[in-house]
Amino acid sequence: MRVTLEISDFDEMKKLLSLFQSMKLENIEIISPQNNANPNIRKGNKSINPKELFGIWKENPKDIEDIRAKSWDRKK
Repeated sequence: MRVTLEISDFDEMKKLLSLFQSMKLENIEIISPQNNANPNIRKGNKSINPKELFGIWKENPKDIEDIRAKSWDRKK
């Protein structure tokens, strides 16, 4: 079984550890959070020409009401 306790104060952790020791619990592992983990940020593909995307609905124009009607149609 795994139980997760998030403790913000070091004194609280000491109190809990003393409680667990008084209960004679032996399988206790303390894992500290990894706050220094950097997010995985990658640069985008700048070789794509965005001008090619303009006019994709030229043959079938849409307005915001059409998009909303199709997106929020939950009667199906």
